[in-house]
Amino acid sequence: MGSRNSVTEINELFVEAMNAGDLDLAMSCWDEDTVFQTAPGTEPVRGLGGLREALQQFIDTKPHLTIEELHRVEAGDVVLVALKWHLVGTGPDGESIEMGAVDSNVFCRQADGTWRIRIDNPFHSQHIGF
Repeated sequence: MGSRNSVTEINELFVEAMNAGDLDLAMSCWDEDTVFQTAPGTEPVRGLGGLREALQQFIDTKPHLTIEELHRVEAGDVVLVALKWHLVGTGPDGESIEMGAVDSNVFCRQADGTWRIRIDNPFHSQHIGF
C-alpha cells in the first residue's frame, strides 16, 4: 500500500484506492479543506462530505483508473500538478463507460510532513477548451 510522503506517492495511493473500490483509503489522500470540481460547468464541492459523495459515484463504476503526470510546479509546501487521467468502468445501466481529461491538482504538505490533495479539477482541459 502506498504512502503519503510525496506528491507522487499520494497520486499512486489514490489510484490504488479507486481501483480497489476503497473509498476510505481514497478519502485519506485529501486535505480537510478540499475543493473538488465534480463536472465541467458545475460548482465545485467543498469539504470532505461533498468529496465523499462525488468519489463514491466514481467508485460505483468499479473503475480502472490510470494517470500520467504531465507537469509539476513546486513552491515549498504547495505543488501544482497537471496530469492526464483515464477511467474505464460500468455505468448504472450496466453499459461500459470511458472518460478522461487533463487534470489540475494542488497538493499541500501537512504539518506532519505528509501530502494531501487540496484542490482537484479533473476536468481542467474541458474548462479551457483543450
